[in-house]
Amino acid sequence: MTGDDLRPGAWGPPSGAEDARRLAASFELMTAVRDGTPLHGLLTLVAEQARAMAAVPLAFIALPAEDALMLRVEVAVGAGSERVRGLTVRRGRSMLGRVFSSHRALSARIVADQTLSALPAGPILILPLDTGEATRGVLAALGPPGAAPCSPSTARQLLLFADTAARLVQLAEDRRAAVPRNPADADVIPLWPPGASRA
Repeated sequence: MTGDDLRPGAWGPPSGAEDARRLAASFELMTAVRDGTPLHGLLTLVAEQARAMAAVPLAFIALPAEDALMLRVEVAVGAGSERVRGLTVRRGRSMLGRVFSSHRALSARIVADQTLSALPAGPILILPLDTGEATRGVLAALGPPGAAPCSPSTARQLLLFADTAARLVQLAEDRRAAVPRNPADADVIPLWPPGASRA
């Protein structure tokens, strides 16, 4: 399994237009949080915004599964989303797990990871959804076969957006947890696992 960890020095200089797109995406997500959008809707919005920012066909979000050693793709948007939605991968044997455990973004190609072999063999950028206290999942943007990897400046913008998104979604979950639950919701299982941490 190969791939390049993205370190701060490799992100490239900021771009005014890209900054504006990221800020607009963050504001839209903030508005959705304020309006009480359900968790799945927030995560879908995060994936949609990342897909648009990266200008790629597919983006998805993987979260810890019930089995603590596994990650499961809960949200996928774009071309081929049905091929990856619901996919589970072992944390210790996948690029998704590598990013989740290391808390570092990774730029690679699908062919480098057999756990994602059902997807087109294009470049993939995988980002941790890190709240600053815990990594709750990973966000991935997948380019078409033969495409160049995300530019350093685009990767930088996506990493900043992923950090903001993780904090906003966590804020939404904290606010939701503080509200007394309706007995009718007793059987609803939260999608954002409260136990996901920097393990």
